[in-house]
Amino acid sequence: MSFPSQISAIELLSAFRSIAQVVAEHEQALNQLQSEDEGQAESELESELDPEIQAEGDPWLRQNSEADTNEPGSTDFAGTDLAGTDLAGTDLAGTDLAGTDLARTLAAAVAGADGAADMAHLFDGLRRGAADAASGPAGQSLATVFSGLAEVLCNLDHLDGAGLALGLEVAAELLASQENGQNRGAMAAVLAATASGALSAVDDGADLAEVVITAADEGLEELELGPQSNPDLADRGVVDAAAAGFLLMLDTLASVLTGEPLPAPPADAPRLITGGTLLVVRCDVVAHAGCGLESANWLESTWHELGTLKLFDGIGPVWKAELLTTLPGEAVEAIFAVGRPQNLHIGLAAEPS
Repeated sequence: MSFPSQISAIELLSAFRSIAQVVAEHEQALNQLQSEDEGQAESELESELDPEIQAEGDPWLRQNSEADTNEPGSTDFAGTDLAGTDLAGTDLAGTDLAGTDLARTLAAAVAGADGAADMAHLFDGLRRGAADAASGPAGQSLATVFSGLAEVLCNLDHLDGAGLALGLEVAAELLASQENGQNRGAMAAVLAATASGALSAVDDGADLAEVVITAADEGLEELELGPQSNPDLADRGVVDAAAAGFLLMLDTLASVLTGEPLPAPPADAPRLITGGTLLVVRCDVVAHAGCGLESANWLESTWHELGTLKLFDGIGPVWKAELLTTLPGEAVEAIFAVGRPQNLHIGLAAEPS
C-alpha cells in the first residue's frame, strides 16, 4: 500500500485536530505518569521564570518582545498575555500536570490555526496558540516544538518527509538550548531522537509516513531509557509524561497518514497499590482495534522495565503475558493503553526453590 509523500496545509490542520482529540482522550493517563508532588514543584519553578529570559531561547518569542506593540494595527506576535505577564500566570499555572497542560496547549494551538489554508498561516497560528495557552513545562516544550517546526515549514507549500525531519531538528535545537539535555528519556532527549530518526529515514528514501513512524520508533527507544537513569521514574515505574505525550502525537499523525485507527483512549481502570512485595501478574491481553505488533512490542518493552518478564507472546489479537514485579499497578495500567486484560491473576510470587 502506498502512502502520501506529502500533504497540504489544510490536510495537516485536519490531522492536528485528530491529534488534539487523541491527546485529550489520553489526558488523565498521561497525568498518572506524573506524581502530584512533581507537578506542583514544576509549577512553582515555572512561576519564577522571567518571560524575558524565556524569550531569549525562542526566536519567535524574541521577535515578539522586540516588536513595537504600540504601533496601531500591529499584532502581538506571541500573544499579549504571554508578552505582558509572568509566563506561568497565577491564574493559569495552577497545578496542571503534563497531560492537562499538553491537551490544553494543543487545543489552543489548533484553535489558533483554524481556517489556515497555507503552511505559513498554519504554523503561525499553531505557535501563537500554543504560546498563549502553555501553563507548565510540558506545554511550553510543545510551544517550542511548534516554533522550531514553524522556522522550517512556514516557508514550504506542503509537508513532506524532508521538511518534517528538518523541522524536528530545528525544534530539538531550540529545546536543547532551554534545557540541559542531560535527562535521558525526557522531552529534549526524546525530541532529539525523533529528529535523528527522521533524518535517517529521509536519507534512506522514506516517504512521509515512514519518516513519522521511524521518528516515533527512535523516540520510543529514548523514552524507555528514562526509568533506567532517572531514580524518580524508576521508583514509580513510569516514563516521562511530556515526552510520552509528544510521541502520542507522532503516533496519531502516523495513523492519519496510513489510514490506521487512531490510538484508542485508555479504559478506566483502578490504580492498584504498589509496594516492595514481589508479585506475579499473569493474563491474556485482548488488543484494542488498530493495536498490532508495534503495540505488542511496546507493552513487552514496558513490562520488561517493570520487573522480570517470564512470558510474552504478542502474536495475534490475544497476547499472553506473565511478569514478576513489585509494581503490579503500573503493569496493569500499561495493558489498558493498548488492550484489555482477560483472566487476570495477581498473586504472591512463588518462593525460589
